[in-house]
Amino acid sequence: MIRSRLVLVSILALPLLGVFSESPAWGEDDRSTEIVHYECRTDTTRREVTLFANGTVRVRDGAIGNEQMGLYELGPDELQGYLNRLGELDLTRDRSPDKGMEGAWVERCELRLQMPGKDLLTYRFGQFDSLQLNFSKVVNIAKELGGKVVIVQETNELPADYVPRPGDVLKRAGDGALFRIVAFTLDKKGIELRGVILPLEMYVITDQLRQSFVALVSRDTKKL
Repeated sequence: MIRSRLVLVSILALPLLGVFSESPAWGEDDRSTEIVHYECRTDTTRREVTLFANGTVRVRDGAIGNEQMGLYELGPDELQGYLNRLGELDLTRDRSPDKGMEGAWVERCELRLQMPGKDLLTYRFGQFDSLQLNFSKVVNIAKELGGKVVIVQETNELPADYVPRPGDVLKRAGDGALFRIVAFTLDKKGIELRGVILPLEMYVITDQLRQSFVALVSRDTKKL
């Protein structure tokens, strides 16, 4: 249900009142609960794939300190399918491998898996290390998730021809926080946005969107 009221004078102050939660447990705030976190880096580059409990897949990739980011949303059935695949893998005997080849150009990786109701599992390994079977399947699932994300080249402003659509993820000016467009108000004069990671909702006057947001991070092509 799209709320039609536009108490914009007071609501537009909400971006300044960020609400943060500390290490939420499953069910408290799925937007910040990580299921899979897979990261590989060299001395100069980094690639990270994170699956959150709400179905958001985030990829950060590029030179360290200048990574580009993209997002993808799994549907409920798709998310459950990945949870089922991960839950079927018995990792009780899998361990981080012994260190193999090393060098400035060799990727060093870490994978964290936090399934609901289970302990956090953390593995560290190198690009050319031999991995045990089930653990290698988890790594392949993480890579598969990362392959779903298309990274949009960021600029310092929204594209000149940008037309906002529900599902678009925008980067807020100032703090770089990410917000997803949820809906327009009934009169189309306001836009409702929800934090991708921050548990925060806000409204922005449609004509003032460019003053609050500086980049289109991702677009849900399934809604086009």
